Amino acid sequence: MKHGEPVQNNDARPTILVIDDELGPRESLRFLLKNDYRVLCADSVERGLALLREHTPDTVIMDIRMPGCNGIEGLREIRKLDSDLAVILLTGFAALGTAQEAIRHEASDYMEKPFDAPEMRLTVQRHVEQTRLRRKRGKLLGDADALERRIRELQDKGWLAELGQASAEFVHDLRNTLTVASGSSSLLRLEFEGLQQGQPDAQPETGRYLDMLENAMQQCVDMLDSWQRLIRQTPPQQASFLFHEFVGTCVENVRPAADAAHAQIACETSGADIPITGDRVQLARVLANLITNAIHALRPDNRLIRVRSEILDTSVRVSVADNGCGISEQNLKHIFTANFTTRHALGGMGLGLFIAQKVAQAHNGTLTVESAVNQGSTFTLTLPRSAPVKADGAA
Repeated sequence: MKHGEPVQNNDARPTILVIDDELGPRESLRFLLKNDYRVLCADSVERGLALLREHTPDTVIMDIRMPGCNGIEGLREIRKLDSDLAVILLTGFAALGTAQEAIRHEASDYMEKPFDAPEMRLTVQRHVEQTRLRRKRGKLLGDADALERRIRELQDKGWLAELGQASAEFVHDLRNTLTVASGSSSLLRLEFEGLQQGQPDAQPETGRYLDMLENAMQQCVDMLDSWQRLIRQTPPQQASFLFHEFVGTCVENVRPAADAAHAQIACETSGADIPITGDRVQLARVLANLITNAIHALRPDNRLIRVRSEILDTSVRVSVADNGCGISEQNLKHIFTANFTTRHALGGMGLGLFIAQKVAQAHNGTLTVESAVNQGSTFTLTLPRSAPVKADGAA
């Protein structure tokens, strides 16, 4: 094995790395945790970083006050190596300034010496679960990126070009939905922690977060079903559903992404709800893409999105308005073109609005936009009250 390569670990238990220059605390933690975890110990930050590179621990417990490289400096180095790893900082010198600095450098928790043994066990268990959840989420998104690159390779080589384009579109929307699912699971974890710690102001919204998570995963399943129908060249799946209710469900499914971006979504309706006919999965992709784009366009000072659904005489209409950066006249000419994006550096694929327009046309509807730079944008989807999907126009 070359120096610096991860060590093969045959122990299935989670790994805890303890970094403390004092032997007593190191041995206390090793003895306390050894039955449930594989415990590694280091007497300095330098040695701890070497063990971290070799063993990929699930949680680090580190003293702040150490000679040479201290815990805060060690935390900075750990974050350069692993942004998902939970780090619990220990100190025998309770100080508000030290705690604030630890939080600023993304410490996961802060405990004083001498620590309470039962509390330490619960804290370690919670942070091990968080680390593994974040790593699993990162792997899912990494797999989606790898699939996207492979599909683009196929497109570049001209193999199965039409199916490759459709596949790229599905990967785009599946990734958005997986991001919502990941956000919901993180909210659920935070809610659970608040209840565990007995915080009197913690709001028991666990059920709502579970619903969001289940809805997001069901969306993934539905989109994969649509993908299979496309490959098998079977007709699109149409259904009758209430329009206002459908829009409200779409908003709730995307709300975790808005919460993560500290954005608000206001949902309004006009007119008594009526059923419409169409491919619910594909239309949900339209709204998800429009709201996600609106979140990306928001400015830091005023993060509000308005979603309004209306029942008209011969049609239904839903608009998504943001008060963000707006779109220039030059870019407005290209926003519905495949692979056009102003967010390449941030991972944008340039498919969201292309997909949305394609689905709208397949339902005999329209997708329009009004925008002004630094004032915001409004995208409006209009559909006939009865809009059968074209067999050759399914997105």
